[in-house]
Amino acid sequence: MNLVRFENPRYNVNRTLVDELFNNFLRNDYHENYVNTCGTSPATNVFETEKEFKIEVLLPGFVKEDLQLNVHKNVLTVKVEKEEKENNEVYKYAHREFGAKNFEKKYRLPKSVDAEKISAKFENGILNIELPKKEEALEKEPVEIKVS
Repeated sequence: MNLVRFENPRYNVNRTLVDELFNNFLRNDYHENYVNTCGTSPATNVFETEKEFKIEVLLPGFVKEDLQLNVHKNVLTVKVEKEEKENNEVYKYAHREFGAKNFEKKYRLPKSVDAEKISAKFENGILNIELPKKEEALEKEPVEIKVS
């Protein structure tokens, strides 16, 4: 007779959540760069070019009117709210893996970002946020200094 180790699925889910919590907590930039204030967080890309930072947020199922963006005290807040539709159908979900869920995510902006020039565009379910750098933060050509 073979013995098979039984792992309670609930235990695995909890262990995975705890592992994720500690992994995120131990990352140096976790608290500095963003704070997710709700349980649901969409896939996000953040990258930097010479002249700006860019944030891409994957938001399938939302429309432009569901989005709210603002900057206050050097923190960019992306908030998405969609009213839940009443399900008057006779069916109930047997399995559901996606849906348009409300969330709020905050990004602490570097001092080099020019908050007055931030722009956003929503296309094909992707929110693109452009955060231009201040003029003094841009790398400039070196100036040669003559020694007398």
